[in-house]
Amino acid sequence: MSIFDRVLMGNVIKDFGTLEEEEKSFIIGKTRKSMLLTERRGKLKIVFKWSGYAPFGASVSYYDLKAESIPKLRQLITEAEELANQRAKTLDQS
Repeated sequence: MSIFDRVLMGNVIKDFGTLEEEEKSFIIGKTRKSMLLTERRGKLKIVFKWSGYAPFGASVSYYDLKAESIPKLRQLITEAEELANQRAKTLDQS
């Protein structure tokens, strides 16, 4: 975790690392998607971080959710996983 994470998002409680097994690589740069659990102003937040760099620049974007959103996020991920599994079965049968 970087000092920018601490300054912009608050106290980083846990850095869960990258969400995908490997960074996406472009010809001259890379991007990474990761997740953090942070505390800012006494409130817990789930933070999704997109970062990228290239020889002549870099970018970091944050998207945060209240910790109260975790059950809804879990529900949406479960539903997306079920739909992906159904689609995979359909494609396998074709």
